[in-house]
Amino acid sequence: MKDRHLMFRTRLKNGLFGGAPKRLIWLYLLALLLVVWAILKGGDALRHQQIKTLRYEVSDQLNQLASVLENAIVKYQHMPTLLASNDRVKQALLHETDKDIEQLNRELKQINLITEASDSYIINTHGLTIAASNYQKKTSFVGKNFAFRPYFKEAMSGKAGRYYALGTTSNRRGYYFSYPVYSGDKIIGVAVVKVDLTQFEKRFNNQSYEFLLIDPDGIVFSSSHPDWLYHLLGELSHQELQRIAESQRYKDKDIKKLAIAYSKPFDSKSTIVDVLEEMTLPNGKVQLERHAYLQMSRPIRLLNFRVAIFAPLKTINEDIALWRAIFVGGVIITALLFGLAMLRTRMLRERSDANEMARHNQAYIREVIQNTQAGLVTLDDSYQIESFNPAIERLLGQSLAPLVGQPLSVLFQPIDNQQDYEQNTESVESMGVKVLTQEGTLCYLENDKTVLQSIPVEMTLCEMQLPNRRSFLVTFHDMTERKRYEQEITHARNALEARVKERTSELEEANSRLRHEIEEHEGTQRELIQTAKLAVLGQLSAGLNHELNQPLTAIRAFAENGLTFLERNKYPQAKANLEQISQLGRHMGDIIARFKVFARKGDIQQGPIPVHEAMLAAVRIMESRYKGADIAIELPEDKGLMVVGDTVFLEQVLVNLLANAADSIQESASVDKQVCVVIQESADKVLIAIQDTGKGLSEDAQKHLFEPFFTSKASGVGLGLGLSISQRIVEAMNGQIQAQNLDSGGAEFCVTLTRFQSTLS
Repeated sequence: MKDRHLMFRTRLKNGLFGGAPKRLIWLYLLALLLVVWAILKGGDALRHQQIKTLRYEVSDQLNQLASVLENAIVKYQHMPTLLASNDRVKQALLHETDKDIEQLNRELKQINLITEASDSYIINTHGLTIAASNYQKKTSFVGKNFAFRPYFKEAMSGKAGRYYALGTTSNRRGYYFSYPVYSGDKIIGVAVVKVDLTQFEKRFNNQSYEFLLIDPDGIVFSSSHPDWLYHLLGELSHQELQRIAESQRYKDKDIKKLAIAYSKPFDSKSTIVDVLEEMTLPNGKVQLERHAYLQMSRPIRLLNFRVAIFAPLKTINEDIALWRAIFVGGVIITALLFGLAMLRTRMLRERSDANEMARHNQAYIREVIQNTQAGLVTLDDSYQIESFNPAIERLLGQSLAPLVGQPLSVLFQPIDNQQDYEQNTESVESMGVKVLTQEGTLCYLENDKTVLQSIPVEMTLCEMQLPNRRSFLVTFHDMTERKRYEQEITHARNALEARVKERTSELEEANSRLRHEIEEHEGTQRELIQTAKLAVLGQLSAGLNHELNQPLTAIRAFAENGLTFLERNKYPQAKANLEQISQLGRHMGDIIARFKVFARKGDIQQGPIPVHEAMLAAVRIMESRYKGADIAIELPEDKGLMVVGDTVFLEQVLVNLLANAADSIQESASVDKQVCVVIQESADKVLIAIQDTGKGLSEDAQKHLFEPFFTSKASGVGLGLGLSISQRIVEAMNGQIQAQNLDSGGAEFCVTLTRFQSTLS
């Protein structure tokens, strides 16, 4: 039955989608792609043709615009020459009387009204404006100094000047013409005429294009689009921008680059560009919009400017988009009509095939139910057994025919004496749950309630969505093997927990022993450090006796002299002797205190240590020995360096290293008996180096230098613990100690410690 069902599905699939219809679908898709490609290419060709037509129109408009601008501006270039030859101008510059200047102001105003120039004004040789056509306005040039303007400098050098800039007084853009005023052969001033470009912008404001007047540096000097003013087309170096700023040509305007997002040449004389422009929405927010333009430009050679036209391509792009939308819509409508015709044909064919498929599906489902390994039972809307499959009979080894029409409780019992099935199903229904899963036993109950067979199972009940009636499907899965596995896992887990407890007890006992050994080791280490200190003090005992005997002898002498002076009533001399005795007593106290602190016993206490003070304390302890051995010691300057560690233990390390340096010098035959202390610093470390002129370190000594009880000294001299203990002390302070031979002879011991970083720095 199963094989027949698969054959039918294969035949149905091939009938619907295979063969000729499948090839037709690919042909339709290919045709659709060709049509879309043709629409895109046709749109591009149409757009190119429309832009080409626009390009000729823009070319004519550009020539006309350039001619108008050139004629409108150039007609004013000879006005400064005429003003410079005016006798009243010369008289006002020579005498600068109020009457002459007042008459000149009125005359300049009248000339401006006749010529329609923006402003005319006269500047003396110091750059100060003495008369102007706008003398009655708030933005009058009178009294303003324009010596910094290039047109003034050119006129003062005897040449006709030209310049363009944003007015520092009027705040209006203009083109300036200037000419020197002569009195004989001497230049006595400058005549200037300013042409305001705003009038030209207003004239071309309502055109279908945007025009730009671009200065030689590529900056938009005039435009029908106000937002494009003072924007840069091209690139300028920092030096060029600095030059423009110093000339005050554009006052305090910020020169920015025009936001051109895309640029592609259309032909040799025009370019298609996309400009990003800020648009303010009704809600106050600002967003960027992208506008396409056809750009053309040409030079105005007489003014050394370029004029450009940006013709918008929005209308062309919208026309092309509309044309494409119309064609695409027609293609889509045609494809939809064709698809509807095909769909109707297929639906008629599929309807007959679906009926055949339904019959085969019913037979297939019956085969699946009969051959599945899980036990299946169907219930009616009252939870009474309606049907079952052979798998559940094989599971129980009994025929279930007598149980049809009986409640499910005669076949399944929930585990742990839970409520009977009817109560469970009622509670499930009241909660709106569609699926119920329970563990229990599958059993067969006779009329006397005798259990003939009992098998652990997992029961799953779910409601079947049938169109005409309500029924339920119950699935039973055998859990015999699973229960056995669970028991084995439980036994293994219990055994593992017992073993873990036993092992944990052993580990706790081992940890206790280890802590005890560590405490004993730390005590031993403290005793070894103290022993090393006492050993050093023993070596220094002779020097200590000498240090104390000298002041004691002096004290006795001063005391006897003091008694003598008292008997003779020489109190000042007696007072001086007592002061000497007091000073010697303090000196002896300092000596004893140094050795007392050095001999102190305790643990390492981390904190900030002044490096130079620790070094001086160690040198004081070794001072008597160095004097006795005639060894010179060189100390660095105090740089105020601080390290992290313990003062007493750092002194012990330094005393050990100074003592070893002294031993090495005394064992050698060197005439130069000297020890040098070097202190170097980095960002987070401080290095203390002790260099001697002794015999140096042998290869064997370098290998075992820091091992306990190793010594290279003569037998009976030293315990061999000094360097080992010093290494442990330095490492406990998070530092390092190293040793090496010097090229000049002798050895060097280096102690590196962490530099103390103050939180206030």
